[in-house]
Amino acid sequence: MNKIRSFSVLPRKIYLLFAFLLVAFYACKKDGELSPDFDSSDVSVEFSDTLTVESTVIKEDSFRTDLYNIAMLGIYHDPIFGIKSSSIYTNIGLSGFPTNFGAGFSIDSVVLTLEYAELYGNPNSPMSINVYELSTTLDGNKEYYSSDTAAHDATLLKSVTFTPNLTDSVLTTIDSVLHKPHLRIKLDEPSFITKLEGDTLYNDNTDFNNVFKGLHITTNSTVTNNTLLPEEGSIVSFDMHSSLSTVTVYYNDSLQESFLINSETKKFSHFAHNYTGTDVEEHLNNTVSKDTTVSYVSSMAGVKTKLKIPHLRSLLEGGNVIINKAELVIPIAINTEGNYDTPLSVIGLAGINEIGESVFTPDYFLGYCGCINTSDNTYTFDVTRYIHQLLYETSPFYGMYIVAAGSAVSANRVVFGSAKNTFSLIKLNITYSKL
Repeated sequence: MNKIRSFSVLPRKIYLLFAFLLVAFYACKKDGELSPDFDSSDVSVEFSDTLTVESTVIKEDSFRTDLYNIAMLGIYHDPIFGIKSSSIYTNIGLSGFPTNFGAGFSIDSVVLTLEYAELYGNPNSPMSINVYELSTTLDGNKEYYSSDTAAHDATLLKSVTFTPNLTDSVLTTIDSVLHKPHLRIKLDEPSFITKLEGDTLYNDNTDFNNVFKGLHITTNSTVTNNTLLPEEGSIVSFDMHSSLSTVTVYYNDSLQESFLINSETKKFSHFAHNYTGTDVEEHLNNTVSKDTTVSYVSSMAGVKTKLKIPHLRSLLEGGNVIINKAELVIPIAINTEGNYDTPLSVIGLAGINEIGESVFTPDYFLGYCGCINTSDNTYTFDVTRYIHQLLYETSPFYGMYIVAAGSAVSANRVVFGSAKNTFSLIKLNITYSKL
């Protein structure tokens, strides 16, 4: 699977596109004016919603996941998309410089805490995870992608099974304080505790990471080796920059020192998918048995949909036209939402250039959303200027991509109707004037 190039070396328009996909996940832009007004009584106005919109499901490229404060952990069996999982790799940093525990230092316990952000999947499913120490510190100057991994020691620091609880506050006995919902894992492997003890002066994170390389937090089952039934499991996201996301050392009976996971520590999520036995797999393999009435988009570097409008320039057969308004309406396919399978709240629309890269459509800057309309379960894009541009370009139309916004920090997905879906039909609605 190819990796999307680094933001630092991408052309500016590509960098901005990826920035949009994260921003759009959290907030939708307001609709803008769709087109200039046309007052001439000599101009006829026509409407079309019959142009075929072809859809093809393709695998999403891997992308950087080391740019965000959110990291995801878990495994979930989606009844439509199959099994997906996420694991976390992270360095741990000092809370201050220098750090020295002093002579006579004796550890009572070491506790990893991670503040919950969101949950996707079955909230009642227990999650079993393993925590390992990294064998090599993550490189602060390296870009880490969703397909990357890092080496870790074979010795388990902890294996624990829990049910994620994102609603109840947590009372910590050491300070008798109620904290926001978070996961607490006691790392009690003796050899790990022993290596942290001693009268060692840590001048900086490099010194500390020479002793404590970091953590790999993962599920104890994988997308290819598990017993999950459909709608079992979940994927939780954590705010890694929260003051609650730490590794805290409790020592000498009443003292403690917290080591941080923050913007100064390298971290990334690793995603995996298993589409075996699903219609998504049928689409990716282009088998004749695939369901041609639907198409798919998923986050976590899963799948995206390529759209083409093969007969778009037939609008010019009767002479030149001006596009007054064009909207691409993408409906969620009926009966594709399970009990725990919330559709994406925002999807992105991108043009495609001659080398297959995603590019902005001109309408994004003037009125664009991609937010779900919960009243009719549709996503609508203003493509007025883009369609007008495509009509008069001499170069080929390479298509458009429908992608998941917030793909690095969300586990959601969506199934939408294709041009062959009787009840959930993707449409390009065009109002135009003949000249």
